[in-house]
Amino acid sequence: MPFDAMRDRLRNPLLLLLIALCLGATPTYAQSSSSDTYVFSQDELDELVAPIALYPDDLLTEILMAATYPLEVVQAARFVQENPGLTDQALEDAVADRNWDPSVQSLSAFPEVLAMMNDKLDWTQRLGDAFIGQQQQVMDTIQKLRERAREAGNLNSTSEQSVVDQDNSIVIDPAQPDYVYVPVYDPTIVYGPWWAPDYVPWYWVPPPIYGYPYFAGVGVFFGRRHRPSRNHWGWARPDWHGHSVHVDVGRNPILNQPRYRQQYAQGVWQHLPEHRRGVSYRDSATRSRLINVDPAAAQARLNYRGREPTPALATPTPQRSPQVPNTSGRPSPVPAPQAPTLASPRGPMSGNVQREAPTFAPRSSPAPPRAEQGFNRTPTPVASPAFRQPVVLPSVAPPVFRQPMAAAPVFNPAPRNQVEIESNRGRASLGAPVSRAAPAAHR
Repeated sequence: MPFDAMRDRLRNPLLLLLIALCLGATPTYAQSSSSDTYVFSQDELDELVAPIALYPDDLLTEILMAATYPLEVVQAARFVQENPGLTDQALEDAVADRNWDPSVQSLSAFPEVLAMMNDKLDWTQRLGDAFIGQQQQVMDTIQKLRERAREAGNLNSTSEQSVVDQDNSIVIDPAQPDYVYVPVYDPTIVYGPWWAPDYVPWYWVPPPIYGYPYFAGVGVFFGRRHRPSRNHWGWARPDWHGHSVHVDVGRNPILNQPRYRQQYAQGVWQHLPEHRRGVSYRDSATRSRLINVDPAAAQARLNYRGREPTPALATPTPQRSPQVPNTSGRPSPVPAPQAPTLASPRGPMSGNVQREAPTFAPRSSPAPPRAEQGFNRTPTPVASPAFRQPVVLPSVAPPVFRQPMAAAPVFNPAPRNQVEIESNRGRASLGAPVSRAAPAAHR
């Protein structure tokens, strides 16, 4: 086949698509039947959940909830970094004054977790979007990854954490009830050989300030221990079979406030859009599902801001004339409908002079001429419209370019003897004596 013909065939988009399918090309994301709903593929969920799937259940739950509020996570991470001296009760009192979600406030007791989520902000937002839209699938993915890690021999009970089976689910809790350790591991190794080359998870290497030993290879490592307060630990736990998060309002004083008590009356976590703080959702379907605009509430907000409500049109009340008995045999005429009147939206304003509108009498027109016989009106002749001729502007003559004037002749006075000759000639004609003066020399 000639090269030009082969090149033309390769430009066919259908042929390129067929070649991509034959080579096993994998799309970068999965799109549902609805064009405005984004759905994460299973490989994407494995990549998102792998770095935290081996965390203790309570800490894992706080991370999943806080990831739905990425902007508040950034604010909390910066606040903790700028105030390293705040610990225990002082830190708890400081974050209580912040208008953050309770999950974000609880993560302030784990600065390395906030630092990780702040450094991997894109991952944090994607994880939160997945938990909002596919909560059940996310929780199932965590259990599958834990099973893989246990089969690989990298998930066992240690002095830092306890790994047990409860109702066919793997539950991870702190080995010591008062102390919590945050694990660090390489997701590409701890679960065995990674199965999705297009979606390889990342792993975060914490700075030495958090007390982690230098690690390289297989295994789970722990840093310094944390002793979170009762208000920041144990108030939210995952329900693996119900695919939800159980919230205990009584264990958290922030949740026990009126603004949260009604939201969590059923004891199940729900996403609060007001803590999203303007961060857009991944698709329009999620935005429409979580943010419902109430027209009545919007109008109430406008009235509260000092704007006047929209004036309504007054419904005209028909005025009925008194009924007069009809004595003639003719049918009563039907009255003509009256035009509705609009109510004024505002009354007279103070300080303005109210003036009556001027009334104009109709212009009287002369009676039309009548015919000599009868009273029929003679139609008034209508003059045909006069079309004016367009005004012709006078033509402007082209400018005349004059020739430059010649220089004036230089006056050369005649010699004196010539003047005397002319003078004597005049005297001779008049009979006067002629002057005989000698000619003078030229000056």
